[in-house]
Amino acid sequence: MTDIKSIEDKREALYALVPFSEGVKNFKRQVDLVDFAYSDMRLFGSALTKEGVTRILEGVTIPDVPVFEHRICEAHRKLLSRFEDKLHMGLDIDIILLNEYCMTLASEDLPPYREGMTLLYHLDFVPGDDDRISSDLADMFAAERRLRDKRDFCETAAALHMGVLKTYPYSEGFSELSARAAAQYELVKAGYFPVDIEISESEYNMVCASAIRTGDASKFAELLRKAIFKKLQTLIDSIERGL
Repeated sequence: MTDIKSIEDKREALYALVPFSEGVKNFKRQVDLVDFAYSDMRLFGSALTKEGVTRILEGVTIPDVPVFEHRICEAHRKLLSRFEDKLHMGLDIDIILLNEYCMTLASEDLPPYREGMTLLYHLDFVPGDDDRISSDLADMFAAERRLRDKRDFCETAAALHMGVLKTYPYSEGFSELSARAAAQYELVKAGYFPVDIEISESEYNMVCASAIRTGDASKFAELLRKAIFKKLQTLIDSIERGL
């Protein structure tokens, strides 16, 4: 198990290497964007490789990859910029930000809601009405804010992710992406960065279904801790190689 103390120590080791060169800064920004987009694409059921996601984010059109997948990749560039804007204002994730993220994704002409999504079969999902969902989301965000001081930031990110996923499955199908955006925002707000949640779509579905049924998001929180620790080490290795 990866604990927060280990993560904090690894971050201190990284920042002991400052000042960062422009090459390191550019590398980190590119890695953040690729990790963010690639993790979502894989968990959304895409067969795109990390190399493919990287090429798309570099402006390359890949034949045989659906247009909407190119657009989802590009939507993550917009989301990351929005994260930075909101962080400058010190904002917590709430229903306003979540709807903004959802609209950013919707503007990319995503495909219709995936009726065959395994996770929603696990949950016996039936779409609710928008007014009730909005009210439930507002209550969920308020409850998570009250609990923030009792949890580490990965536990908060995991709880927000599961809360959004459980409450916010609009028929357009953006609940998965919006839930993960909420979790990634919490990581960035804590002073870290977007990460690649390194599990398969089927594993993700099982972790989420279990967490929503039991109310225990600890497995997802541990996945986030491992991803952060691994990425910190990757950045340290890159700097020490003289990037």
